[in-house]
Amino acid sequence: MSLWQHLWPPRPRRLERLSDILGAGRDELVTFAGSVEPLEAIHDPVSGELAVAIDYRAAPPHSVVGVAGALSVISRTFHVARQQAVDFLVAEGPHRVLVCVDHGTDLDAFHRDLLTRHGVGLRTERALVRPGDRVCVIGRRLGARPTSPLRDEPYLAVVRAQRFWPLEPPPA
Repeated sequence: MSLWQHLWPPRPRRLERLSDILGAGRDELVTFAGSVEPLEAIHDPVSGELAVAIDYRAAPPHSVVGVAGALSVISRTFHVARQQAVDFLVAEGPHRVLVCVDHGTDLDAFHRDLLTRHGVGLRTERALVRPGDRVCVIGRRLGARPTSPLRDEPYLAVVRAQRFWPLEPPPA
C-alpha cells in the first residue's frame, strides 16, 4: 500500500440496493445494508443467545479502580477484548449476499479460561449481531465461485468483510 493510499484510503462504493452488487467489479470495495440470515450460529458464552458475531470484553474484579466500581467504564486498568464470528448472508427482499468474515477466537473456551483464573467476579460486556438484525457491511467483492452453468447460486455475490456493524432499528 502506498503512502497516498494509507493516508487517503479508497472510499467504498455505496450500494443502494443489494442487487446493485452485480455491477460491482471483482475486488471492488463496496458497502451495503440488509438483514442477517445465519448459515450457522454461535452462542454467547455468558447468556447463551444465538448470534453470528460477538464482540466480547472482560475485566477481572481487581482491575477496576474507583469507589465501588463507580468509574468502571473509564478507569479499567486491565481488560481483554476478543471477537468471534461466522459467515452469514445479508438479505434484502429476494436477494442474498454471502459475507465471509474472520472467525476470530473461540469465545466459549476463552470465557471458561477467564472464569477459571478470575472467578465469578469477572465483569463482561458483549455486543452481538443476532439473526434478523439489520447490518451495514464494508468489504471487497470476491470473484464468483466456480459452479455449474445449470445451477443457480443461492446468493448474488461473495463479499470478504472488512467491517460490519448492526444498524439501529427504525423508529416505530
